[in-house]
Amino acid sequence: MRAVRSVAGWAAACGVVCALVFAGGAAASGDTLLLESFTGASVSDPGGWVSGGFPGYNACLTAGSDTTATPIPGCQNPAIDPSGSGVLQLTSLVGNGGFALRNVALPTSAGLDISFQQAQWGGSGADGLALLLVDGSTNLTQPGSGGGGLGYVPGPSGNGIENGLLGIGIDSWGNYGTFGALPNTTNCTATPGTPGSRGTGQTTIERTPDRVVVRGPGNGTQGYCFLGESATLSEISGATRAEATRTVRVVFDPDTVASRNVTIFFDGTQVLQIPAPPELLAATSFKFGFSASEGGATDNHEVWNLTIDTVNPVAPVEPVTPTPVVVAPAFTG
Repeated sequence: MRAVRSVAGWAAACGVVCALVFAGGAAASGDTLLLESFTGASVSDPGGWVSGGFPGYNACLTAGSDTTATPIPGCQNPAIDPSGSGVLQLTSLVGNGGFALRNVALPTSAGLDISFQQAQWGGSGADGLALLLVDGSTNLTQPGSGGGGLGYVPGPSGNGIENGLLGIGIDSWGNYGTFGALPNTTNCTATPGTPGSRGTGQTTIERTPDRVVVRGPGNGTQGYCFLGESATLSEISGATRAEATRTVRVVFDPDTVASRNVTIFFDGTQVLQIPAPPELLAATSFKFGFSASEGGATDNHEVWNLTIDTVNPVAPVEPVTPTPVVVAPAFTG
C-alpha cells in the first residue's frame, strides 16, 4: 500500500491509499500524483477538470444522471451505468467528439507512469481517442482539432492543442498516423516514403488502423510531427465494452536516466518506445487530458481507472528558514 503523497509546490493529489502492479512492468516506486476512476456520478476532485465537445455534445460520466452537473455532467437520466461501474464517455454513437482536460500542473522531473483503461466499442470503428500532454504553463481549456487529429493536431476545425508535448493516439480508424489525413505543418522533417518521418511534403499515406501512434510537440499549426507508431495490434474496436477493454500504460523516464525515453504498453506488452523529444525534456511540469472524435463511422470512446504516478519519489521541498529581521532602535536624539 502506498499513500498518495502531497507534494509541496504542486496541486494536492487525491487522498486515497493505493498500490498498483502493472502487467508488463513493476509498479512505480515513486509517488501517486492523481487517481481518478471516473466510475461514479462525479469526479473525485472536481476543481481542475474542464470538459466539452462538439456543439450539442459534452463528454460525460455514464454513472451520472445529472446532465447539468459540472465540471463533467452525467450522460443521461436515468444513468447508463450503476455507480462504481461507470466510465468517462468521450463520444457516443452519433458522430460527435468530446474531451476532458485536467488544468492542473504536475511535475515531470521524477518521471511519469500513467495508466488507464479504455474501450472503443459498439459502432463501426472510428476514429479513436488520445491522451494529450501539454506544457504545465498552459491554460488547458480546449483540445486541438477533431476528426483524425483526435484533439491534438491542427485540422479543418482549428489549430492544434496549445503548447502540446505529446499526443498519444489509440488509433482505431488509422488517420492519426497518416500524413495525408492531416494538414501540412511547416517544421516537420520528411523523407517521402520512409515510415517514421511523415511531415511536410509527404504524399498521402494509406491509413494504418489499430495502432498506437505518437505525435510530438506543437503549437498552433507548427509541429505535431509524427514520432512513431506500433505494429498493427489486434482489433481495437469491439462490439461491447468488455470485449474492447484495453489497458494503456505510458512511462516517461525520470531525469536520473541518461537517455530518457517514452515507452508505451498495451495490455501489458511494450508496443512502442521513442526518445523523449527535447520539449518534453525541458518541461518542468505538464497538464493532460483525453479527447476522442468520430465522423461518418462511429464508436463509443471511453476511459476509466486513471492513475498517474512518478517513477522516482518526488524530491521533497525543503522548508525555507526565514531570515531574522533586525529592527533598528528608534532614533531618540
